[in-house]
Parts: sequence; structure tokens; C-alpha cells
Amino acid sequence: MPQSPLCIITPNPALDRILIAPELRLGTVQRVSETWVAAGGKGLNVARAAQAIGTQAVVCAPLGGLTGQQVAWLAAQEGLPIHAVAISGETRVCTLIVDPAGETVTVLNEIGPELSTGDWHALTERVLATAAGLNLICGSLPPGLPPDVLAELVQALHAAGRHALVDTSGPALAAAVTAKPAVVKVNGEELGALLGQRITSVAAAQQAVTELYHYGIKVVVVTLGAQGAVGINAGGGVIAIPPQIAVRNPIGCGDSFFAGLASALSNGQSLAEALRFATACAVADAQTLAPGQIDDATVNKLTKHVSISYW
Repeated sequence: MPQSPLCIITPNPALDRILIAPELRLGTVQRVSETWVAAGGKGLNVARAAQAIGTQAVVCAPLGGLTGQQVAWLAAQEGLPIHAVAISGETRVCTLIVDPAGETVTVLNEIGPELSTGDWHALTERVLATAAGLNLICGSLPPGLPPDVLAELVQALHAAGRHALVDTSGPALAAAVTAKPAVVKVNGEELGALLGQRITSVAAAQQAVTELYHYGIKVVVVTLGAQGAVGINAGGGVIAIPPQIAVRNPIGCGDSFFAGLASALSNGQSLAEALRFATACAVADAQTLAPGQIDDATVNKLTKHVSISYW
């Protein structure tokens, strides 16, 4: 795959609010000890992580209302390039409540504004006008769109000689897979739902990624949290096992993993080295409060502690 900036396609961006609420008790009035607000949704998290590891990226996303303006402003403050498509609906808010005492994270994701066919067409045009070899489709589809639009987008990227990398779930994932994107990166639950299987072990993941690879996907990767990541391509199967760490916030680890994977592949690294680097990115993210807020020095240090094996 050619080295180039990443085009990060985010159909359902959000304003992320992370609240630190020690000893959270439902049904009571409490004060939070810390608040973090940022441009969010999976694609913005991926872009943030990519920037941290020195990979150029631009986000293409529909934004609307005052919340959409705030997302665009926050992205600009972080230096995250964003090509926004204006929509009439209000961009959603996602709230994460972290209880350090109970070691729990509660996530409240709004559904998002409806996108019309015209909105999606404008977003697709913006994507195709963005010069990039690797194009990452990140996260859920907002209401109002049939899942087939992702298959059509993958096909349009293929026709333009560009690689599509997909990280989504449910019907959107099923539709995208029919167009055979270059890379599918999902977690065990998402892949299990796609294949009608229960994927909670490395052995089950090996069987599942092999099935999807034989369907015609060039690179298939499934993440299993602390058990690591399992991938396959024409060179065979690879397992990456992370070091044990204290987890502060697991939300966003998959997004940092995706950023690391795409960055490594764009630099021509092997699948084994790409999984090693991506796993280190995910581990670095797990130790931070905010999704995607990793740093290059920590990632490089952790890379040495990721174990690689072949199957």
C-alpha cells in the first residue's frame, strides 16, 4: 500500500464529553472532579492518534448546528484538519462517565442527526476530492441512510484506485464487506455478529479472520482486548499480544489501534510489524483518559513489549 496521508471518513461525528465521577451513584446529585471536551466520534479519535504518531490525516465529516460548529472549532484547536459538509441537523453529543473508584466507564452515545441522500452525496464527493491513498471508514452510520451506501463508497474508492479500510459494525459492516475493502479491522463482538459466531478467544478469532479473508478481503484484523489482536493476509496469520498494564479508560483503544495499523501499512510495513505497532498504540491509549491522546515516545517504548507469533 502506498505511503500517503490518510483520509478519515467519519459519517457520524460527535462532541465528546468525558466526566470523571469518583464513586458514581445513580439517582443522586454529584459533582464531577474533571471534565474533558473534544471533537469526537471514532474518526476524530483516529485522526488524533494518527497526528500523535506523526501520520498526516484529514477528516471528512458531516457537521451541523452549534454542536457541529464546536466540533469544528475544537478540531482546529488541536490542529486536526477537517473537511466539513454542512447539514441541517444537530451533531450529536457522546458522554463518557469514568468512575476511577469503581473502575467502570459508562458510555452514553446519542444516535446522531439524520442524513439525507443529498448530504451523503456531498460527503462522498468531498471524500473523492481529497487526495489520499488510504481511506479509513470509521464508526456508525447516522439515521436516514441505508447500509448499502458504504458498499457504494468502497466501490467508488476502488474505481478511483484508492484503498478502503473499514472499522464499523452491524448492517453497515455487512454492507461494506460485500464490496471487499482492502482492510477490515473490527473487534471480536463486531466480527462475531457479522459471521454469526461467538468470538472470545484467539482460536475463534483465527477461524473467523480466515473465513473473511477467503471471502476476498486482503487484510483482516480482529482485536480482543487484553488477549491481543489476530490478523491475516497473503503472507499468513499473525497474533500480537500486548503487555499487561493498568487500564485508565479503554474507550478509544480500538481507534488508536486503527490509526497505528493504517500508519504502518501506509509505510509499507509487514502485517506482523503493523500489528505490533497498532497494539502498542492501543495500549498507550488505554493508559490515558481521552481517546486518541497517545504520544509517540510511549508508543515506541511499548512496541518492544508486544509479543508476536505466527500461525
